[in-house]
Amino acid sequence: MQLTDIQKQMMATFLSLRVGIGVIGIVFPFLLLIGGWALYGLPQADSMSAYYHATTACVDPHLDTDPTQCAANPLPTGQRPMRNWFVGLLFAIGVGLYLVKGFSKQENVLLTIAGILAVVVATNPMPWVRGKPTWDHVHYIAAVAFFILIGLVIWICSGKTLKFMPQIPDRDKVIARFKHTYRALAIVMAASPFAAILLFKVLKLPQGIFWAEAAGVVSFGAFWLVKTWELSKSDVEHRAMRGEINMDTSKLQ
Repeated sequence: MQLTDIQKQMMATFLSLRVGIGVIGIVFPFLLLIGGWALYGLPQADSMSAYYHATTACVDPHLDTDPTQCAANPLPTGQRPMRNWFVGLLFAIGVGLYLVKGFSKQENVLLTIAGILAVVVATNPMPWVRGKPTWDHVHYIAAVAFFILIGLVIWICSGKTLKFMPQIPDRDKVIARFKHTYRALAIVMAASPFAAILLFKVLKLPQGIFWAEAAGVVSFGAFWLVKTWELSKSDVEHRAMRGEINMDTSKLQ
């Protein structure tokens, strides 16, 4: 049975939403880094969050040791050139996660909470004060929780559609590769905030925070693209739309 035109439009919407979330996740850190440098002459900030406030005169007062930097008193906050990019991209990710539907109730709940947390991160910027950062701020708590939740989504929920993979050549190997990929992405995603803390507090590499966060965000984006590839390979959504398989989420165990 062929899909109707309206069913094809619905499928295109699902596809666009997933791919959009994936692309935004992958380009997010590089838009901040390259866009900030190319458009406004910003040096690399020590974290993605710092781009909410960062200027050429003050990249991060928490970590700055140059007395000529961050000299303004009080420090200006929130009106910096990359602020809108940072907030806008986080809102796009948050809304996308809230709107996208997974293949189980558990996945839906985790994605919804993660989407809300992305908005919380955007609307509660990191403190912009001198001295060592305090990690109990709502911005940091929400960010760490976001990374962990998405890591759980990838680890627990991503493989539930693999059982619908049709009888293609090397089916078992294909399924195994997807499982290994999902596991690797989940580990990078969940570990990235802790790697950032390690790089800053133990190894004393403040700019490593940015790259640890970037690794997590890129892994997040890569997951959505890999998931889209998996679903296109198994044709799960089209087959469910045609009534060929039962996509009752209560049975996707």
